[in-house]
Amino acid sequence: MIKELYNIWNIKEEHISGDKFTGYESVYDQLEITKEDYEKDPEGIIDRVFTIYRSINLVPIVYYTEQGLVTAIKEFGAKSYTGVRAGAIGLGNNAGQTINRFLFPNMMTAEPKGRGSNSLKDRFYNDAKLRRAIRICFEFRDGNNLVHPTAMRRALELVTGENVTNFKAQNAKAIVEHLCPVLWGNIYDYSAGYGGRLLGITSSNMRYNYVGIDPNTETIKYLNYLQQLIEESIGITSEIFCSTSEEYEPENIDLAFSSPPYFNLEKYSDEDTQCMVRYKTLDDWFDGYVAPTIKQIFNGLNREGLFATNIADYKTYGNKEFKVVETWKEVSERIGFEHVGTIKMMLNTRPGVGNDKTQGREKYEGVYVFRKK
Repeated sequence: MIKELYNIWNIKEEHISGDKFTGYESVYDQLEITKEDYEKDPEGIIDRVFTIYRSINLVPIVYYTEQGLVTAIKEFGAKSYTGVRAGAIGLGNNAGQTINRFLFPNMMTAEPKGRGSNSLKDRFYNDAKLRRAIRICFEFRDGNNLVHPTAMRRALELVTGENVTNFKAQNAKAIVEHLCPVLWGNIYDYSAGYGGRLLGITSSNMRYNYVGIDPNTETIKYLNYLQQLIEESIGITSEIFCSTSEEYEPENIDLAFSSPPYFNLEKYSDEDTQCMVRYKTLDDWFDGYVAPTIKQIFNGLNREGLFATNIADYKTYGNKEFKVVETWKEVSERIGFEHVGTIKMMLNTRPGVGNDKTQGREKYEGVYVFRKK
């Protein structure tokens, strides 16, 4: 699998400088450019950085060898993280993100609805958007390493505003340990996605039994590879199934927890199992996806078990608003659940005009927790 990933990411032997690398190590000295340098000649500096990046031409993320992945997973499990306190999880739970960005290249090519060819990978290979990202690095960042790969990736995420993101593995660990403090508890992830929950939940000292499903065949391939690496790293095995949550029948669940696909917010693939393909209206999505999924969870959940979902109201390109949270609660209650709490996952606010973090503006996504009535 590692060779397949290298082919997808265009990694060559000359790019590999250790078990963990970006491919840009040979030009780091050339990227030591200060804000003062930029302010003296903005356009010249943008051209210079652009030429350096095109000389390597790799998407600016962290890459690994297979041994590097095994080591990174072991190290991830030992890292400290912010747990749930007073019903919220603070910022900073970012460890593990680099592992999943590399292991799930289809996350980098998934697209927000209505924004064709706007994945992060597309942006990098678009000359105008790469130049815009370089400008963002200098004009909205301070400190050192302003245009190193990590900073460049973050800037590319800001270029157009919408991004397909992965659930933070440390947030997953914190939430599951809070909701299911049971050794060897059975955790059902009804939309396994890009591996954040798989990595976070299996790294817990609670030694959870993880069952994850996803209908995306490419994603399942990478989930299985991640599971193999986790087993090699820390000796935990999990079950991964290619299925839809409308049809899969879980059993003996202590906690069902996931971040399901929003009706039409993101395009993951063209397969006919995908929500965006199957359901053409929001009502169809609730009737065909949400209600059957929740019914399967209700039937498979232990009497004292919990059902939790991370979901939010959202806007698509064109500013069309979709209100989904209250309807999700209503459907859950109609099936036999009661809403017993909400965990706030705090989010960073985006840098820019009118967005001063010192003003204390609160921004979060909710994890809505339900129990059988």
